[in-house]
Amino acid sequence: MDSLSSKPKRIGIYDIVDVIGRGGMGTVYRANDPRIGRAVAIKVLTAAADDPDLLTRFYREATYTGNLQHQNIVTVYELGHEEGVPYLVMEYLEGVSLENVITSGRQMPFAEKLGIILQVCSGLTYAHKRGLVHRDIKPANIVILADGTAKIVDFGIALLGGTTLTRTGHIVGSLNYMSPEQLGGDVELDVRTDVYSTGVVLFQMLTGILPFEGGSTAATLRKIMQDPPPLLTRYMKDCPPELEGILQKALAKNRDERYPTAEDMALDISRVHHQSESKMLAELLNQAADAVQHKDFSSARQLVMRVLRAAPQSAEAAELLRRLKQAQEQQLREQNILQLQMKSEEAFRKGQFDEAMQLVDQGIQIDPSATVFVGLRDAIREARTREDRSKDARSKAGSFPEILKRAEEALRLGDLESAKNLVVEAQQSLPHEAAPRALAAQIIARLEQQLRDQKAREQKDGLQQSATPRHEDALNPDDQTIELSTLAPHRPARAEPVPSHEADQSPHDDQEPRLSPRPPIQTPIHPPASPSSQRAAMEAESQRSEVPYDVLVPKSTGAAASQKDEIAPELREFLPPKKSPLAQSTTWLGITAVMLAAVLIWMSVRPEKKSASQVKQPAAVNTTSAHYVEVNAEPWATITSITPATADAPNLIGQVTPLEISLPPGQYTLTLQGPNHQQKQIDITVPAQGGASYFAVFSKPDLNRIVGPN
Repeated sequence: MDSLSSKPKRIGIYDIVDVIGRGGMGTVYRANDPRIGRAVAIKVLTAAADDPDLLTRFYREATYTGNLQHQNIVTVYELGHEEGVPYLVMEYLEGVSLENVITSGRQMPFAEKLGIILQVCSGLTYAHKRGLVHRDIKPANIVILADGTAKIVDFGIALLGGTTLTRTGHIVGSLNYMSPEQLGGDVELDVRTDVYSTGVVLFQMLTGILPFEGGSTAATLRKIMQDPPPLLTRYMKDCPPELEGILQKALAKNRDERYPTAEDMALDISRVHHQSESKMLAELLNQAADAVQHKDFSSARQLVMRVLRAAPQSAEAAELLRRLKQAQEQQLREQNILQLQMKSEEAFRKGQFDEAMQLVDQGIQIDPSATVFVGLRDAIREARTREDRSKDARSKAGSFPEILKRAEEALRLGDLESAKNLVVEAQQSLPHEAAPRALAAQIIARLEQQLRDQKAREQKDGLQQSATPRHEDALNPDDQTIELSTLAPHRPARAEPVPSHEADQSPHDDQEPRLSPRPPIQTPIHPPASPSSQRAAMEAESQRSEVPYDVLVPKSTGAAASQKDEIAPELREFLPPKKSPLAQSTTWLGITAVMLAAVLIWMSVRPEKKSASQVKQPAAVNTTSAHYVEVNAEPWATITSITPATADAPNLIGQVTPLEISLPPGQYTLTLQGPNHQQKQIDITVPAQGGASYFAVFSKPDLNRIVGPN
């Protein structure tokens, strides 16, 4: 065995962990039983070789205590020897001695103090019934575990039956807790000596002082043998009267006046304890309820467990424990929600939308009513949508220069159709870019120039045909269509009878007389000023004609005739004529230019949600005027007013589109009147260098759907 100053690694089969305490008689170690992994305490009697009586007492303790199995008595597992030194293996107690509790000044409820004494009486009653007297009951030999259980230790000087193990002149025990008969030594000790010592411990617990203590050993002995027990009321306020009588009886000098057994003493103490415990438990429950309300769940749980240890059947404590568990679960849920909220917001700020959404979904699963996660989820979705749009825009912007370059190349080669499509694609990629608009203006100018050239050729061809009429071009009354110009007012052709000599020579004698061809109408660039003036012109022309107007439109039969042939006068101005190949080409150029302008205007104003009449498109530079704008309309429009009025304004009133307006630089509002008396106002800005274009669109019926194709 190692020396006392050192710690052995092993005693018997037990692995030494730590030193619990050292004394003149030996040492107590904390060890581990490797067979079952149980903590044990090993008491080693190192002084046994020099004191045979001590060795005998040690073996007797092992014999006595080893046969005791009680919740308030320490359990002995084994007795052994190591290198001639005996050791005792006992239950390892995780707690503090009652002596440390008293000297520390720790506050302890009155009922809890009585509860400890009741447990000591219970352990002593068990030992007394087996003929064993402890003879050394004191606070140092009472250990209080963490759960409040009291255990009696150290039966080393216990006696069995009427045997004694003392030397003449030797006092066995602790002086302040010894009974008068122990000090006298002339009588046989019995269980009443343990009752006296237990009374001294109770008095010390309640008052903090010993009942019999002098300035010296002799003075202490004299008080124990002669002085009556002090009154408890001198040291305690509100002391129960029953308790005063209990202590006076337990500390009586004459042991015949004491409680005959520890069980009898416990019976009287239990009545006082029950009253005080009820009051204490009520106070503990109130404290626990306050702790739950203030969310101090740790303190609340400790208080409730104290109540349940004292009164396991307490319904109030059980209900409070249930509320405590619910409050703890709610707090944990709130903490988890707060943590998820903080993490999701952090991920959202970093742009980690997928991770943020996963955290939000977890929060909603924990608490579906948490509005913070609902709002955060909507914000994440909106931010993700913006990011996707931004990525799409950046992707389109990456191809924007290439698209624009191809459009410029197509315009240079004269492929206006391809140039138009590419410009529209570039405008869709970046609606606010000015480059596609400028390029579109050049395309429109080229298309308009081709349109003007086509019109000029058309008029030239019409004059030549008028100078050299041909019978092949005469109108056939059997045809189901007539040709009218798309850009001219619709007037009926004048019918002329065929000369008699041509009729005689005609191989078709059975046919009706044909209408002689007439020169094409010299079409103005614009439609008439208004539908009413157009109708008036048509009626006047019809009255001058030799053949009625309805001769030009062959009659049909049945319901179809009423739908196809009866055309309201206000719709005639929209009626498209049957186009010749040359006219179709001209019309295609005009429609292409108009559609391209309309598409580009719509694309440019879409983000700002402006009306078509307020959008302006750049046009090619015109060298005829230093400051001008170009105004166009679909299908046509007449200027009815200009605000503010200028000196040039009267000359522009009544003009029809398309036209160029030359005004001093500035901002103006134009009122346009289109078909069916529709009116629109457009705001224009006349720049210092000119070149701006404006476009207005009026509603136009689909005559082919209404009256059928001509």
